[in-house]
Amino acid sequence: MPGKRFKRPFGRSQSLNPNKAERPFSSSGSNPLMLRYSPVGVWRENDAMSHRRSRLHVKIPRPNDNVTMAAGNKVLADSVFRETRLDLFLDGLKRSQGNSVAAETIALVANSVEMTGLSVNRLDRMLVNDVIREEYGLDANAPRSVYRTVERLGRNSDSIVSFLGGVLKRRYGVRMDTVFMDWTSMYFEASQRGIVRVGYSRDHRPDRPQVTVGLSMDRDSGMPIGLTVNPGNILDVTHFDDTFRQILPLLPKDAMVVFDNGAYSKDNAKLLDSNGLGFVTRLQLNTSDDAFVKAHADDWARIDDDVSFMRIKGNLGRTRYIFSNKKLRSDIYCRYRGKAERDWDEMQTIRKNIDSGRRPRKKYRNSNCFVDTKLSYLFPLGGREKAEAIERAVNGMMTEREGLFVLVSNRPLTASEILGLYRARNDIEVGFRDLKHGIDWRPARCTSEDAVRGRILISFLALFCMSMVRFLYPEFRSKTAESISEELSSFSLTVMIADGEQKRRVFSNFRRIVRRLWYGKAAVLVPKAPGQTTIDGS
Repeated sequence: MPGKRFKRPFGRSQSLNPNKAERPFSSSGSNPLMLRYSPVGVWRENDAMSHRRSRLHVKIPRPNDNVTMAAGNKVLADSVFRETRLDLFLDGLKRSQGNSVAAETIALVANSVEMTGLSVNRLDRMLVNDVIREEYGLDANAPRSVYRTVERLGRNSDSIVSFLGGVLKRRYGVRMDTVFMDWTSMYFEASQRGIVRVGYSRDHRPDRPQVTVGLSMDRDSGMPIGLTVNPGNILDVTHFDDTFRQILPLLPKDAMVVFDNGAYSKDNAKLLDSNGLGFVTRLQLNTSDDAFVKAHADDWARIDDDVSFMRIKGNLGRTRYIFSNKKLRSDIYCRYRGKAERDWDEMQTIRKNIDSGRRPRKKYRNSNCFVDTKLSYLFPLGGREKAEAIERAVNGMMTEREGLFVLVSNRPLTASEILGLYRARNDIEVGFRDLKHGIDWRPARCTSEDAVRGRILISFLALFCMSMVRFLYPEFRSKTAESISEELSSFSLTVMIADGEQKRRVFSNFRRIVRRLWYGKAAVLVPKAPGQTTIDGS
């Protein structure tokens, strides 16, 4: 009837107009405000569509028992272990009973390459699946035995690293004429125990115990050739001896070792001299350097538009250069200015709080309940304009050493040669970045010393596998660890199962690296050094 109101299903009402012709509901092409008659009432068409969309109408296939796994990381680890004969070496570390150490190590390394961080617990859950275990060649005991394998790898860490270094030298012709050495730290989500100690943290986590890790890398090939693990409270200058002696058997006569100033000492320099090896390192400027620079201010020799140098005759046959870098000086000046601007804003906040009678923030006062202190604040640049005050603050921070650094060597190198060698040391910094970000070297939770060393060795093996791809196949040399890991992870294997039996195995997403590893004979061959072969054996 005219004027009668019907309730909508959603609690609202709408007047019914009998003169309005009924319009069938349509999900597309209709006016969203068009009304429609209904036995229970009238509602807008868009409300009806929302009601229909509140349910899923996706056609889901019939459930099955198929299993899909990332296969690219396993293909890489399998290829490198087989080509370097590391699989045979690992299997010789235990008696014949039980799972193959090589097979379990491949599973651990493949899991580490996935950029998800090495988690033995995660791999444990994966290996519960019979199909995945079969692909790795493991039996039902694998979820438990992988923990023992991590400790076994840790006990034999030095021999495994030395074996790989020997393979690189003999089989691939890696000369190791120039080697980079560097050290970093890895912190733990655990209490101090054994070699896990509190020390100087490169990860800016002084609240966590850690271990220090030394890495050695060949310059020409980019391959990691050394790995040492020491307590977290060991300094680089002390760790140097362990790292150097590990790679010493691999180095040819008159090889060059490049490292940073944190590991330099007179004793370490004598150790290199006594073995007939050259070295390049950076030193801190001292007061005699400052005096020399002031006395020879007009004697700078240019290398390029940014870099100039002075040569100082050093003791014991050392070649010592002082370099001045305009770009570095400009960057340091910008950093000083940024600090001054932040400090100005902070000063304004402190001053405002004092003028208003409020207490300064806790970090600006003593919070010890047993100490009674009276604090006062002095604003020496008060009343000045911000720009003028910041300029004076920046000038006060300048030490006249900005942009200056010293490089020293025990070989008669030119300024360009010594600078080029030290700049090339960035390659090992990239290696640490690959470990911490590309391979996702997350904080560890293991506690025993063998497990700690084994966990770090597995990450080292993952880096070794990725470096082999870049070394043997020049077309991938510019790829980062993140991009290699992403490409490998996209390659997948699906095992189709019906009636409890495997019926078919389907590989998907063949990308460049996997094609190169699998079908290398059809690709462009890599120029080989004496004795060098490609991963695929071509």
